[in-house]
Amino acid sequence: MPYYSSDLIEEVISQNDIVDTVSEYVTLKKSGRNYMGLCPFHKEKSPSFCVSMDKQIFKCFGCSEGGNVISFLMKIENLDFWDAVEVLAERANIDMSRYVVNNYHNKMDTAKSDLKDRLILLNKEVGLFYHNNLVELLKEEKNDVKDYILQRKFDSKTINKFGIGYATGKIPLYDYLLEKGFTKEEMLASGIILENSSQRMYDRYYQRVIFPIFDIRDRIIGFGGRALPKNLQDKRIPKYVNSPENDIYHKGRTLYLMNFAKREKLDNIIIVEGYMDAIALQKFGFLNAVASLGTALTENQARLIKKYTDNVIIGYDQDEAGQEAIMRGLDILANHGLNVKVLKLDRPDAKDPDEYLNKYGPERLKKCIDNAISLVEFKVEKLEKNYDPENFDSKVRFLTGISSILSKIDNNIERDLYIDKISKKYGMSPGPILQEVEKGMKNKKASEVQIDMNSLNKKMQLITSVRKRQEQYIIALLLSKKKKIVDAVFENVKSQDIDDENVRKIYDFISSLRDEYDINKIDILSKIQDEDMIKEITDIMYIDISGYEESLLQDVLKNKKKEKLFARRDEIIERLNQDISKDEGEILKVELNQIVIELSRLK
Repeated sequence: MPYYSSDLIEEVISQNDIVDTVSEYVTLKKSGRNYMGLCPFHKEKSPSFCVSMDKQIFKCFGCSEGGNVISFLMKIENLDFWDAVEVLAERANIDMSRYVVNNYHNKMDTAKSDLKDRLILLNKEVGLFYHNNLVELLKEEKNDVKDYILQRKFDSKTINKFGIGYATGKIPLYDYLLEKGFTKEEMLASGIILENSSQRMYDRYYQRVIFPIFDIRDRIIGFGGRALPKNLQDKRIPKYVNSPENDIYHKGRTLYLMNFAKREKLDNIIIVEGYMDAIALQKFGFLNAVASLGTALTENQARLIKKYTDNVIIGYDQDEAGQEAIMRGLDILANHGLNVKVLKLDRPDAKDPDEYLNKYGPERLKKCIDNAISLVEFKVEKLEKNYDPENFDSKVRFLTGISSILSKIDNNIERDLYIDKISKKYGMSPGPILQEVEKGMKNKKASEVQIDMNSLNKKMQLITSVRKRQEQYIIALLLSKKKKIVDAVFENVKSQDIDDENVRKIYDFISSLRDEYDINKIDILSKIQDEDMIKEITDIMYIDISGYEESLLQDVLKNKKKEKLFARRDEIIERLNQDISKDEGEILKVELNQIVIELSRLK
């Protein structure tokens, strides 16, 4: 990894507006000069996540996360610092090569980031290794792998596009990777190579069809391996073996084939369960299909989708497990502002989109997609399964359940249309439904506490000691970019005068920058990579001192002087209580009297 000049960081920050970037993950609403939303880093019902367009920073007043656009991307995408810089540079079409200083590693790079780079390279080699295995097997007249590929109707275009491969085990992958320069430790860290109790190295995916898993930057970060049908006769063999989570692969942050789907800029994303469904859909022209790598959708996956579209269709298996998974994922997606619909296959003999496509073709599946039902309709249909119109208690439970679902709809017109539609379908009077819905909405509003910036600042002040707040003011003055103020602070306040460790670290860091930069002209936050310092300085940047710098400086200097006087007073009193000479005692009493007079003037 090359070493980049600090100018690159400032360029990246200046070219990536934080409100635009954060809006790809969080629904923001303007509140005065700031933007507010629900924090993506912890669960909350009331918005305490604030983004400042003026200062180009974010701050959660609930969990204390904060920083600039780079910090945000690092946290939300689980990226290292330079990975986040690279993503933002690509987004802003910044040529990073213009900022390369030399070919040595950045002094801030860690062993962990080096390992991530190595794992990316290793996975690329493994992907090619598996893919070449499959290509060679398909040249043979007949074998079990070729039979399976033909059965799945994978043509050469599909195989090449998605990098599908096969782990034969005939050529030891371990030896192959050693020849490529990878170490045993790197191979074990990847999770592809395993070591048994006899210290023999072996391939995790032995005799499996391989599906490389890509990140949104088209890099292979993991693999999924499917056993051949003949091997599944042994019940001990799992159908699928997937990559374990490691430094580069996090299942809950990834959507299979999202790197392909995002290029299409289509109106919606279709989420299916597994590799086969996603590949089948893409093969038949549904280029917006992705797979969730498991049935449990996560907050991170919802945020990833939100970057590219507001509309989602869930096409999970039609069996009970698939339908329950839909229920778990619906609210996660909806809570991120996504318009969610559910795919219903119109033939009971096809359990998933892959099977449906092969039996009935893409045109009929497109009709099913076009007729996908809304989140509300799906939930009502789930309730209906246990609804007995002849049973009074069942009817009450059904009505109560419907009302609970409808009360969560914010759009008045949409809510009224559903009430009308449902009352007609089930032969109910709309009046009782409306009454229950309004009751649920009142309860919802009562539980939602709207927090404005003033109350957020008061909340922060309550959890910050008076002394620490005074010390934070020192940093706020150093960030004022007013030379006279900054010089006065450095002249009168020293590092040892600051008690709070985090505030002192920031003071020392800013002080160290003075040797290289004019700190009144640079973005100091862009120079910080320490997470604790970023949180602390973001807290301070939300303290508004504009217009009060001069008076605040006088207050800070006065308080520092008082602290020193109080400390000296206590020393003198303690000394006077000891066995000292009469002359020393007289001198100390004079000094003590002067301190008392000075303190009275400073009140």
